[in-house]
Amino acid sequence: MPAGLGTDTGGSTRIPAALTGTAGFRPSVGNGGAERRYHDPDAVVPISHTRDTVGPMARTVADIALLDGVITGSGALPDIALSGLRVGLPAPLWEGLERQVDDIARDALRRLEAAGVVFVPVAMRELDHLNGMVGGPIAIHEALDDVRAWLVANDAPVKTVAELAARIASPDVRAIYDGVLGDVLAAQYDDALNLWRPRLRAYMAATFADERLDALLFPTTRLAAAPIDDVYGSSFVSVDGGEPIDTMDAFLRNTDPASTSGIPGLSLPAGITPGGLPVGLELDGPLGEDRRLLAIGVAFEQLLGVLPAPTL
Repeated sequence: MPAGLGTDTGGSTRIPAALTGTAGFRPSVGNGGAERRYHDPDAVVPISHTRDTVGPMARTVADIALLDGVITGSGALPDIALSGLRVGLPAPLWEGLERQVDDIARDALRRLEAAGVVFVPVAMRELDHLNGMVGGPIAIHEALDDVRAWLVANDAPVKTVAELAARIASPDVRAIYDGVLGDVLAAQYDDALNLWRPRLRAYMAATFADERLDALLFPTTRLAAAPIDDVYGSSFVSVDGGEPIDTMDAFLRNTDPASTSGIPGLSLPAGITPGGLPVGLELDGPLGEDRRLLAIGVAFEQLLGVLPAPTL
């Protein structure tokens, strides 16, 4: 199958794409989640009405652009030349990477720079703080009402969020739903939605404008696909043998800012580790500039190439 549709609340089109050597796209989400490029809320089990969106996954960025054009009725992609593109490298999203991920990502940077891409280091010192004030409270609080309403409206075989949570096999996801059931971040929700999210969105917009950036670029995930550990299962991972860290936090860190701010994000393959595991790079663009971001992704893909299908 060359392409399909998934959903992305925090990275669920981009992270699997990065770990499988394919492409995944999260479209823009504007107006507090009310405006989406394509989304049918009745067809999708929700998590967070502010963050959720449908997004395509495909073998190539070119296939994603084709599918996006069919769904939205958009015309041809704009012509993008690599030479002269200004692409920001956000420092917080290049820190704490697995060595093999860092090596492959920086090799891709060298190839792109040789083709004329201008890389602009951007400190983005407030990114972690702003994103942290927004992401968790919105996702955890909205899930309780959003999921419950969907279960009732669709006459689902389970009627409550508690029943649904009891069927979740993944311990890291189940732990999140323990927080949902307790509505543990309810007190932070109003400020997260009405104070901190507008600040984050303004911060992202100012970063693009002040530095005259066409896109931001960073590894989609801090590490390549990790094996299920005999001791920690799938709940924790280790970066280069360091202390175990929460799996969800490790893999969502770089994808989450686009999810919380609503800007479009595109993951495309950067290369393969010596052990044969794919590594992805994420391009984020200004809000609403989805077709231009896809055009940049196609130009990157033409230079970096498409990863070969694995031998099964």
